[in-house]
Amino acid sequence: MIRINLLAEKKKKKKKIRITAPSNLFFAIVIANVAALLIAGLAAFALKHKVAQLNVQSESNKTAIAALSKKIGEIKKIEKLNKELEQRGNTIEILRKNQAVPVRLLDEVSSIIPEGVWLNSLAYRDMRVVLEGYAFTNIDIVAYIDNLKKSASFSDVYLEESREAEVEKVKVYKFKLNFKIKV
Repeated sequence: MIRINLLAEKKKKKKKIRITAPSNLFFAIVIANVAALLIAGLAAFALKHKVAQLNVQSESNKTAIAALSKKIGEIKKIEKLNKELEQRGNTIEILRKNQAVPVRLLDEVSSIIPEGVWLNSLAYRDMRVVLEGYAFTNIDIVAYIDNLKKSASFSDVYLEESREAEVEKVKVYKFKLNFKIKV
C-alpha cells in the first residue's frame, strides 16, 4: 500500500541568513584600532626622537654657554687690564708734561722777586702754588704780586694775608699768596 499524505506538510525552508555586516564592522573596528595604535606609536616614537634631539642640543648649548662665559670672563679681565694700562699711560703722560713745571716755577718765581722780599716756603700741588714769605714793606709785597700777575706763566694771583711780624728784632711783613700755574 501506498500511502499518500494528502495533507501536505509544508516544509519550512530555513533560509540561512548570513550576517556579514557585523563581522565586516568588527574587522573595520579592529583595523581602525590597529591603525590608530600604529599612528599613536609612530607619533610617540617621533616625539621621543625629537625630545632626545632637543636634549642633545640643550646639552651642547650648555657647554657652549659655559665656554663663552669663560671667554667673557677672560675678556673682562683683559678689558680691566687695558683700562689700567691706559690710566697708567695717561698718568705717565701727565707726569711727563708736568715734569718741567717745578723747574719752570722755581725759575720764574725767583727771577721776579723784588728787593726786600724773600720767600719762606713754596708749596706746589695740582697746578696750585702757595707762597709764604717776608718783605720789609707792604709796597714790596704789592710789587711782587704785580710781577706775578704780569707773568705769562701764572694766573689767579691772590694775596691771602699780609700781617706785621718780627724776625730777629726787625719789623717785617709776613705774607701768603695763592696762584695757579699755566702749563
